Amino acid sequence: MNYLLNLGFSASATNDGNFQADNSNVNPLLRSSVWLSGGGNLSLQDNFYQIPSAQSETEWTFAQEASNFLQVEANEEYNILVRVFQSDTPTSTSYNLLLNAVFGQGSDSEPAGSQLQSPLLVNGLPRTMVDSLQLAFANIQEQQEYWAAPSSDGAWTFCLGTIHGVDNMYDFNVGASVCLNPAAGTPVYQYGIDPVLKVGMGLAHRRGHVAA
Repeated sequence: MNYLLNLGFSASATNDGNFQADNSNVNPLLRSSVWLSGGGNLSLQDNFYQIPSAQSETEWTFAQEASNFLQVEANEEYNILVRVFQSDTPTSTSYNLLLNAVFGQGSDSEPAGSQLQSPLLVNGLPRTMVDSLQLAFANIQEQQEYWAAPSSDGAWTFCLGTIHGVDNMYDFNVGASVCLNPAAGTPVYQYGIDPVLKVGMGLAHRRGHVAA
């Protein structure tokens, strides 16, 4: 089973730092802040990487709003993807994007025992953070070759990996930095959201707010 967190942004609505709200479009790939299911024709690996091809409307269906926790099973058969798309028209293929994600146990106290702090693994270890490359470069121009270019539809799709571990609640904070003029390295707009993953039966959790 594949779940895709679909997130739209508008370059004309940049002050609040939020992805666009759901518009209930008949095309699921144009709905923002929602989980989609499908992608059965994708050959996915248990790793973090960008999928260069554009996604097909017929491959995905609406599953639920991102404001509700997504429940999956800890049987290593669930893949998590993130897609960021431009809600403005026409779309641009010149924008560059940097995706960041942080996972953590969704509890307000120190976890007991040896429970994984993230349901995603790399080399057998929990991967709680996706990308912090901005710390390695002095300015935005140096970073640009490491930022992601969009696919032909002006969107960016990433596979984050496969769900592992035991029953738990996980906070899943996702942020995207979008550079509208990569040649100049500016302007850069940032957006964020914090959905929740519930693995198995999960644990009690207090819902967080949408990140700005």
